Parts: sequence; C-alpha cells; structure tokens
Amino acid sequence: MKKKTPTEMAHPDEIVEIWQTNRKQILEILDSISDEDLLKEPEGGGWSISEVLEHIYLSQWNIVRSVPVVLNKKFGMDTDEQPDLDYRKMAIGLSRPSGFKNPEVVAPLNKFKKDELKALLEKSEKKMLDVLKNKTKEDLTKRGMEHPAFGTLNLFNYLWVMSLHEGLHLYAIKKRVGFTKEG
Repeated sequence: MKKKTPTEMAHPDEIVEIWQTNRKQILEILDSISDEDLLKEPEGGGWSISEVLEHIYLSQWNIVRSVPVVLNKKFGMDTDEQPDLDYRKMAIGLSRPSGFKNPEVVAPLNKFKKDELKALLEKSEKKMLDVLKNKTKEDLTKRGMEHPAFGTLNLFNYLWVMSLHEGLHLYAIKKRVGFTKEG
C-alpha cells in the first residue's frame, strides 16, 4: 500500500498511526533478538541496534518536545501548508544513505539494554500522544522549524518526515536481523 503524503492526510492521527505501526514492529524485533545482537556493532562500522533505537527515541523525543514551544511562538517560524514540497524526493532522500551527519542532539551516547530501550521508546511515544492530543492539521501547518536536511518544514510535515525516518530505520534493522514477520 502506498503511503500518503501530508497533502493527502487530513489529521495528525494519520501520522501517529504510521509511527505506532513502526514502533509496534520495532518492539517485536527488540523482543525477538538476543542481548548480544542488540549490542553488536555491524561489520564495517556503524551503530549497534541499541544505538539505532536510542537514536529513534532521541529523534522522536526532541521533535515532540519542540511542538508546544513552536506552537507558542517561543521558537520556530510561521509557515503554511507547503504544498510545493516534493514529498516523493524527500522520501527517497530519507531511504538512501547520504553521508548526512546527524545533529548531536540525536546521536546515541549509550548502549542501553532491552528494558531501558523499551521504557525510553514508550516515554517518547506517550509524549507524542500527549502533545498531539486535540491538535489539528491546521494547528500544525501554521508553525514550523528548520529540519537539518530539508530546511524549513511546518510541524505537520516535520512529523511526517520523522515517522518515515523511523520506518526507514525499522527497515534497516529488519534486514540486519533477518526479521521477515509481517506486522
């Protein structure tokens, strides 16, 4: 099934649904792998699965913490629906290794164990649900902030990008562990 772009979505709940579907699968994988596989660094370098999951937590936590601050005009800028964004190109850009350097605020610092990662992922998901409760698409398109790779995005688009970001990490983790169960 083709994923909707923000212009095809009517409500933030549609983005939340993408995020929760990805998160459910991430937690299933987390439950299915050994502690050794969780902490093992891939051959050729890169992050362990633990570090990838910490990065996912930090990415979600930081965006959802920013939403109220941006909406209250303490940070960010006024925006509009941004109908001219090339969503297809953005999705392709997210799906390919680009050498893009992650901001330090979302770089993993620890090698967490399963229970710690589950707690962090639940914490960021709960924060997302709390922050987006009673928000409309219109609320989230009026204000935005700079995305480190895509420039100025309204909050609705930013959240969509971040849900894809998590999905792409999920896909990479599935390939790495040979996880083929459909979820």
